[in-house]
Amino acid sequence: MTAPTLIGDVLRSRVPGPAAPGRGLRPAAVYRVVVATVLVAVAGLVFLALAPRLVGFQGHVVVSGSMEPRLSPGDVVLTRPVLPQDLQPGQVLLFPDPEGADRLVLHRLVSFDARGDLVTRGDANQSNDTTPVPSSSVIGEAQLRVPFVGLPAYWRLSGQWGHLGLLAVLLTAATVSTLGGSRGRVRGPRGRTSADRHAAAPAPDGVVRRVGLPPVPPAGRLLTGGTGRR
Repeated sequence: MTAPTLIGDVLRSRVPGPAAPGRGLRPAAVYRVVVATVLVAVAGLVFLALAPRLVGFQGHVVVSGSMEPRLSPGDVVLTRPVLPQDLQPGQVLLFPDPEGADRLVLHRLVSFDARGDLVTRGDANQSNDTTPVPSSSVIGEAQLRVPFVGLPAYWRLSGQWGHLGLLAVLLTAATVSTLGGSRGRVRGPRGRTSADRHAAAPAPDGVVRRVGLPPVPPAGRLLTGGTGRR
């Protein structure tokens, strides 16, 4: 039952009119919506990865699975500097590889040894790291994870050029499709108004009607009630 509407101080029921024929979504429109959503999502992830640098955070790309499932290859981890006296077991810390390799390691602090150095371990590893880490070499503590946004850098470092090429092709096609769709929209002619229709309609029987005046009769005829001669 439809909601009643008050018209002219009389309670009347609103009668629903005929339903307009539904239009299905066109595949091209759906495709553009999906592409735009993906582009916005990628832009949002990049913003989340880069914006914190303005407040002192540093971003690093995870390139191994030693901290899975918490951190996966291709994730970006934002770290913040931490003082040696603030170090506590359970923190995920970033530090140079104590074994001398030219790389950074992001592992969890397990405990301190007898000399006060850090005993660390990856969450996915079964045993602690073999070499303790001096507390003075810690670069920062992990604060935030941004998933997937570092995948292109990870693919480049691991030599997965096929994935990089496919990503470039998809992003190029998505951008061209989105821009082409927006440019291809052509506005139709403006709808005609009642004034346009009245101006275009010819006067009936060649008689021009004026507001407030009676119609002008054809030649040889008189108005009803007139006093002229025929």
